[in-house]
Amino acid sequence: MVEKLLTYFSKFRPLTPSEKEDIAKDINIRKFSKRQILLKEGQVAHDNYFVLEGCVRQYIIKDGSERITNFYTEEDWILPAIGQTNQQMSEFYLDCVEDSVLMIANEKDGSEFMKTNPKFLELSQLILEQEILKQQKHFTIYQNSTPEERYLHLLDKSPDLIQKISQIQLSSFIGVKPESLSRIKKRIFKNRNT
Repeated sequence: MVEKLLTYFSKFRPLTPSEKEDIAKDINIRKFSKRQILLKEGQVAHDNYFVLEGCVRQYIIKDGSERITNFYTEEDWILPAIGQTNQQMSEFYLDCVEDSVLMIANEKDGSEFMKTNPKFLELSQLILEQEILKQQKHFTIYQNSTPEERYLHLLDKSPDLIQKISQIQLSSFIGVKPESLSRIKKRIFKNRNT
C-alpha cells in the first residue's frame, strides 16, 4: 500500500529515496470494513483520508432519506477536516461502501511532519490545489446537468464506480428514484443500440 501512495505522490514530482523513506515511516494506513462509519453528522472531523483501495460515500440525511453527495475511490482525497480550526460539526456522514484501505492524515500529524520535512510543503500545496479544482469540477457538473447527463458522465468517467455501488446508491447520487434510474438506463441502452 505504501508503494501505491509513493507512486501517487511521484505524479506531482519525483521523490528521492530519502523522501520516500520519510513518507513510508510516518504514514498511517488502516483497513476499514464495509459499512464502517468514518464520520457522522454532528461530529467534529479530525482526520482526512486518502483512498488506497475501496470506496467511501459521503451523504446527508434529509427528510429521513439518505442523499448521497459524493463517492471516493482509489487515489481520491476525502478532506472533511481541512480548515477545522474552529471545530465545526460535520453536516454529512462518511462510510465505507466496501472494505477499504485508507491513509489517515490529520492537522496535528501533518504539522509535525512538515516541521521535520519542510520540502513536502510544496507537494502538499500542489495536491490541495488539484483537489480543490477536482471538487469544483464535480460541483459544477452536478449543478449543471440532468440526472441522465450525470449517469452518462459516470459511465464515461467512472465505470468502475457503477460496479461498486448499489442501484439505490447510484439513483440517490444522480438525484432520482430507483425506478427513474431504470428508465434512464433503458433509454440510454435503446439509444446506443439504434
